[in-house]
Amino acid sequence: MARSESPVVVAQSKKVPLDKAEVMVLRAHLEDWKSVKGKEQSRVLIESSKKTYKQWLQNNSHRKQAPKSLIKYGRHWTAWQVLVHTNNALIREETGEMAGSEGIIGKWPKAAMTIINHLSAEEKEEAQAMAEKWNNEAAPREVQAQVAETKGADMIEHFATEMFKKAAAIRP
Repeated sequence: MARSESPVVVAQSKKVPLDKAEVMVLRAHLEDWKSVKGKEQSRVLIESSKKTYKQWLQNNSHRKQAPKSLIKYGRHWTAWQVLVHTNNALIREETGEMAGSEGIIGKWPKAAMTIINHLSAEEKEEAQAMAEKWNNEAAPREVQAQVAETKGADMIEHFATEMFKKAAAIRP
């Protein structure tokens, strides 16, 4: 058998050619289509070109949302975070390790718990009020500077990368 005569089955494209009017009609029914399951979806379909419309609704009902950013530019302070930040030197002293050493990683949680549990209820309430203030207004300049020092380079790199991606997508 010659090659041109062989029975080759070609898979049909999943894209459905529709004109703008048909797309507008289908978009109007898209929410109804998403809200029901199984055989109930068939009642949503328009009888003419049922297969074409069904395929379009299936293709467009599962659109992916943009993924969340890996870097969070803002910060929500809790009372615990405020207490750890304000008692950082005491906690470091309790661990007995130098900042940046591997040993501090394992000892930090226990030392933080020990220091914070020994604080008075009044100090904990102050920390809660301070956390609310830092969330509503802003953290003090020293705290902002420390956060910028530790996370700033990663934030700038992420921002620049995202801007370059967006610029490449817009470029003609």
